[in-house]
Amino acid sequence: MPAQPKTTLEQLLHHLGFAQVTIEEHHLEEGLLLDVKSDDAGRLIGRQGQTLSELQYILNRLLFHQDPAAPKVMPVPRPRNNARFGDRCSNNGMCA
Repeated sequence: MPAQPKTTLEQLLHHLGFAQVTIEEHHLEEGLLLDVKSDDAGRLIGRQGQTLSELQYILNRLLFHQDPAAPKVMPVPRPRNNARFGDRCSNNGMCA
């Protein structure tokens, strides 16, 4: 059964109480980038990006369990120039 990263992340976020999220998929050479937009970005990112980093780890584990050939979900490589999220990027470069 092929893994469905976007659907899996949507379900995971729904179970965590994030009702209003938008997810865009971007296919990169290194893997898959899922761009998550939420009104509750601070809670999604967590203190120093910990929640976002752990969410990425759990998502990759779930996807690998579904399909060992699934692409790896990558962190966002750079902060955005968006006033809403500009200061809400973790130390490891991931943003929500």
